[in-house]
Amino acid sequence: MDRTARQQLARELCQRLAAQPGTVVVVAGMIEPPAPLTDFDPLEVLAVVESTVTRPLHSFIVQNLPVTIHTIAAAELATVVYAPDLRWAQWLGWLATLQPLIGDGHKVSEWLAQAGALAEIDFHRSIWPHLPQLVFGVYGELRAAAARRHEREAVLLAPALLAELHTALCLINRRWPTQRRFAGIMESFSFPLQPRDWPQLAEELLNAHQLDEIVRVAGTLVANYWQLLVRCSLTIESHQTTATAPL
Repeated sequence: MDRTARQQLARELCQRLAAQPGTVVVVAGMIEPPAPLTDFDPLEVLAVVESTVTRPLHSFIVQNLPVTIHTIAAAELATVVYAPDLRWAQWLGWLATLQPLIGDGHKVSEWLAQAGALAEIDFHRSIWPHLPQLVFGVYGELRAAAARRHEREAVLLAPALLAELHTALCLINRRWPTQRRFAGIMESFSFPLQPRDWPQLAEELLNAHQLDEIVRVAGTLVANYWQLLVRCSLTIESHQTTATAPL
């Protein structure tokens, strides 16, 4: 399916969404697929609606094309913009690559400008409580797989670790991704704040297939990431008892 046909399909879906009773669409359109376009790239639609509740994600197939509709309430999007959490990189990345098809397309540039204008200290203060959800859990799974000598499991966990490191770096640098998957990771190689030897170690981890090598490279990456957090005054708290754990 070529670009024009995709745009028409996305426009029809946006118009159907806008025609639903009780739905007021602020802006909706097609998220740009990676270039060059192929017949296999799924179609993703993003809709921002005037609602107090974000609608559930919809996925289906049309003309053999996988389709996903991401919908978010304008008020919730404003919360993500002004009080960033782990959703920030994904939603702002979608907005940055959105081709508006219906509604007020100028709102997209306004949200992006607002997100970029948030002071670093306020941004870091907002994301700091959420950072423990990234990197450390999947690294623990990888170490557990290594302890059990489950090499195949470790091989699968290595890209997951890189994906979470990429998300963390987007947040620390206040940069939303404009590329996906490894292209997005490569984009982060130019970020001003990154773990020592990030490009080299990311490539090494992707190319590692032996268990001991995966553990070695992943351990170095996570240690360097921890040092980055310290440099940025984003140190993750470590509690010795449950009495001091934040609940």
